[in-house]
Amino acid sequence: MMVSRRNYPVAVPFAMIGIVFAQYEQLGHAFTMIQASGSDSRTCTLSNNYQLGRRLTSCIASATMTDCPPIVDDDSANSPFSQLYGNTLVSVETIASLTQVQQQLLEQDDARRTTSSKIVFVDGSWYHRPDPITNLPRNPSRDFISGPRLPSARYLDIDALSTSHELFPNDNPKKLPHMMPPPTLFSLAMDAYNICNEDHVIVYARRGALFTPRIWFLFHSMGHDVRRLHIMQGSLEDYVEVGGVVDTGEYHHSTTVMGERYIDCFDRGILNVTRLYQEHSTTTIPRYSVGVPSAMNICNKDAVLEALSNGDVENKNTVIIDTRGSGYAKKGHMPNAIHLPYSLIATPTNALMIQPVSVLKKLFEDRGIDYLDPSMQIILSCGSGVSVCHGYLALKELGRNITEENTLIYDGLWAEWGSDDDLPKIIPVK
Repeated sequence: MMVSRRNYPVAVPFAMIGIVFAQYEQLGHAFTMIQASGSDSRTCTLSNNYQLGRRLTSCIASATMTDCPPIVDDDSANSPFSQLYGNTLVSVETIASLTQVQQQLLEQDDARRTTSSKIVFVDGSWYHRPDPITNLPRNPSRDFISGPRLPSARYLDIDALSTSHELFPNDNPKKLPHMMPPPTLFSLAMDAYNICNEDHVIVYARRGALFTPRIWFLFHSMGHDVRRLHIMQGSLEDYVEVGGVVDTGEYHHSTTVMGERYIDCFDRGILNVTRLYQEHSTTTIPRYSVGVPSAMNICNKDAVLEALSNGDVENKNTVIIDTRGSGYAKKGHMPNAIHLPYSLIATPTNALMIQPVSVLKKLFEDRGIDYLDPSMQIILSCGSGVSVCHGYLALKELGRNITEENTLIYDGLWAEWGSDDDLPKIIPVK
């Protein structure tokens, strides 16, 4: 099956050409650096061409911004981050310990801020229900500003960092929520947050938030090294309870946390994505290299229709998993969809912890899903693009051999499918 991608305008890349020619001397130096390292573009394989492009992008960026460190493996015993490397789910105890290690390293050698990979904490708090005590809506950005926060954390708003109708009306004419952002916007946001490709990104949230896997998948879909992507098992409050260090008090601007040229794009520590894109999309070469033309492991409604096969004939080579909660039964679902509520993937005692592999295994097997069969295509969906990432993460933890073709998240989700009268669906009788 062909995976359909959104095609973004080429105006932005062409606008960058002006910047490139304006700094041709620096670029000449960049090519010299690449040639000196032994790369020969005439004999490069496809893989080598990709690496060459990554290195050229890095050299170009260094002409306009502080350079990021070179990508190195952090799995050696000598690395301070060896406990993180390759582990998606990390305990609050481990993170509390590593936070202290990183702070000690920075105090000993301030150059590490620009010459070595670092741990970056991303607050992914997002609430779909009111506060259970006050019954009032919670404001995660306000909570972030007032603190406490993990050290030098960034707050990422999934409502803003997306293919919103406001910024991309042609790509999202239906005003669908939480569609994956275009790479240009994501890379600009990473620069604004002062996040490099080499960094270990740890996503966390406050108690009451549930959807840290959504932020994890956002980075994953944009090509950030999955071995450097992590989710804290437990809440900010759990981390504090085990003695973890936090930043307290009102948030203050810092160029350690924000890219210096992007300071004006922040409002009290919260990134204004609209301002960022409007002011920098045609004038700035991002330092952060996405490396993919559009979000990976994403499909549109046409791909889902193809997977559903013809009429009422079930496609035995494709499984559609719906991770919604009660909305699955109340609002309807796609034909032949299998219901796997995201709440079952999280532990019953802590919604910010993922179930052990043994429990995840039973959840899928009880529903007849052969998750280890790489030839079986699995398409995941939910209501608005948040809980669906629990299902994707569970498949990753179960050891599924995930490719761009065999494991996909439907980007339109029930928000699109349920509102389109022309799409097949099973609607409950009221």
